[in-house]
Amino acid sequence: MLVCNTASPSASRHGLVFFSLGTLMTAYTKPHLSFADQVRLLKSRGLIIDDEAEAERLLSIIGYYRLSGYWYTFRRQHTGRPRGDDFVEGTTFRTVVRLYDADRRLKLSVLDAIERIEIAVRVLIGFTLGRHGAYAHLDTSNLDGRFVHSTGGRASTYDRWLRKVLTAQTRSSEDFVQHFQHKYDGRLPVWVMTEILDFGSLSYLFQGMKVSDRNEIAARLDILDPRGDGNGAALANWLRVLNYIRNVCAHHSRLWNRNLVDQIAPSQLRAIPDLRHLSDRGVTHFRIYSTLCIIGFLLARIGQRPEWVAQIQALVSEEFPACGRGLHELGFAAGWSAERPWVGL
Repeated sequence: MLVCNTASPSASRHGLVFFSLGTLMTAYTKPHLSFADQVRLLKSRGLIIDDEAEAERLLSIIGYYRLSGYWYTFRRQHTGRPRGDDFVEGTTFRTVVRLYDADRRLKLSVLDAIERIEIAVRVLIGFTLGRHGAYAHLDTSNLDGRFVHSTGGRASTYDRWLRKVLTAQTRSSEDFVQHFQHKYDGRLPVWVMTEILDFGSLSYLFQGMKVSDRNEIAARLDILDPRGDGNGAALANWLRVLNYIRNVCAHHSRLWNRNLVDQIAPSQLRAIPDLRHLSDRGVTHFRIYSTLCIIGFLLARIGQRPEWVAQIQALVSEEFPACGRGLHELGFAAGWSAERPWVGL
């Protein structure tokens, strides 16, 4: 039974309502702790902290609960029970912070690569749609029927997408948007419109293009199906995953051992020699490894691969093992260094 309770008179005055499932939910009663008290608590649980002042400082700028996502895997696993609060013997605060920093560097590198891929895809979408006309995105005959058709009286995906685009245009303070507003009728040519889209809206537009246009863009990037034709379905999947990963990184969430909500579809990879190994059963797509391979593949197709791939290879080979973490936690399978995009650096 769903029970509604207000937490306090103050919450009630402000219209805040809290829900609990009968008596199954327990109110949070843990006290507020100073940074010094947080250090003492961690030490009481077996975490080795050599420099308490430095630990207090780091807790004050990173946060206890952000770091807890990194020390969780260092907590003792009791047979048949959830992890305990106590730490595996020998675990140091310094190691936890090093793992946090390794993950932070991984996210920064991934964001950098996704930015370059996103910009290249913007150009390809604007260029390809633009051949149908400057305002091809405003003419539904240029788009896929499933994208533009509504069902059950609901607005179509296209209608919702266009509403978001027009809102972004209205709110934009970019000089080029103001130029089109003042000199012309305010409509943005498709190759200009793509510049104001966020990655999610760009991904939706790609999925809404005609199959032939999607396949053409995929072919330009060597993303092929078993017949050797462009595989727009694979690229659509990749863009959704990259948008999801970008949001994880941009919101500073943990990436290194995250179970990914959106995943690379392995069935689309067998026809691409450099990525065929990702369709093997030994590779998990719940972790970041296969996405890193996709990123390396795409960077190579836009002429920007070796430096980034070498950077990622060094980071995962050195930093994570130095923190006592296995590469399987990132989804790296045995023999990964002999596969593309890692081989030949």
